[in-house]
Amino acid sequence: MRPLAIVGVAAVAVGVLAALDRGVAAAISPTSAVVTLLGVLGVVQGVRYANARRDRRRLLTDPGEPERRAPAAVPGTDLDERIARVVSPAPGGYRDRRDLRDRIREVAVDAVARDRNCPPEAAAAAVDDGTWTDDPTAAAFFDTRSGYPVRVRLSAGIRGRSNYWYGLRAAVDEIERIEGGAG
Repeated sequence: MRPLAIVGVAAVAVGVLAALDRGVAAAISPTSAVVTLLGVLGVVQGVRYANARRDRRRLLTDPGEPERRAPAAVPGTDLDERIARVVSPAPGGYRDRRDLRDRIREVAVDAVARDRNCPPEAAAAAVDDGTWTDDPTAAAFFDTRSGYPVRVRLSAGIRGRSNYWYGLRAAVDEIERIEGGAG
């Protein structure tokens, strides 16, 4: 062991003995010279450690790349994209419109069946013939025998939107109303 370490261990041992036995503490009786010597030793030891740290090379830690959040799917995004695609003025898309109309029709049939407490067949007949709602635009969306109201056709022509867009919007709003605003 180094001499400085031996002195440190001896000092700690004397301190523990002085704490346990008052006779040892009374025999030590520190004078101002002893206290000053201990203070100077403490300062010298502090300076020695500070000098030893000053010569060391400092290494910076690399925090690495931060975690990137994985994109999460938003419910209903695929339906929103399909709606945007089928109501766009792009040519074609008849099959997409028909598929979306069939999907919305299924939801409407389920909503009417729950609302009227009737079998699905009766609800499907009500949706097909337009008696499921008082809104003529929503009724015309599923009933191919009746046309859209004149105000809807005029609005579609002026605003550059399709009748399908107005019918889809009216049908979804009516389904939401039937379901009690639950969405």
